[in-house]
Amino acid sequence: MVISVDDHPLALNLLLFVRHCWSIAQEVDIPELAPAPDPGASQMPASASIAEWTARWRIAWDRAWDWYRIQDPDMQNHPTQEIMRQVLRPGQELHPLIPPLWTTEYDWDGLDPEAFNNWHGDLIPTVPNDAERRNLSDLITAWESGVDTIIVLPYAGYFANRISHRHVAVSAATRNEPTTYSRALRETAP
Repeated sequence: MVISVDDHPLALNLLLFVRHCWSIAQEVDIPELAPAPDPGASQMPASASIAEWTARWRIAWDRAWDWYRIQDPDMQNHPTQEIMRQVLRPGQELHPLIPPLWTTEYDWDGLDPEAFNNWHGDLIPTVPNDAERRNLSDLITAWESGVDTIIVLPYAGYFANRISHRHVAVSAATRNEPTTYSRALRETAP
């Protein structure tokens, strides 16, 4: 049994940072962030309207989740330099080995990279390394149902969602507590 824990999902965290700093896409049902990022010098660029930035963000958010759905568990390859050059150009299709990044499409325009890096660095989990071991029976059940990756997001409170056959997203707060993590693993099983 192998379960991966993506406790630092760069593509998703970068999008959460953009949404928070620019106060866009507030209609999207996303829990409060914990900790909330300091936007630093981030400000929405005037190169597009709020509606346009919101639409761009929603597309990027959907693509970030779609990336998890196209991953192939049998792919053990690492991307070549040629694949990296291709995928890291704006407007590319999703590639199963490389997540889509907001900065690939829009660079760091309107974002404070230092503020993001500080916040993203602070998201290093406080969970002991035995979080999965403490919930082993529920984790085994989740694995038997096809789950092989847990994605940890910087959300406040309880959050759990099975986003694909293989992926379950939980909040850091959920994973931090054995009882809520156990509940999340049970509730997301088919």
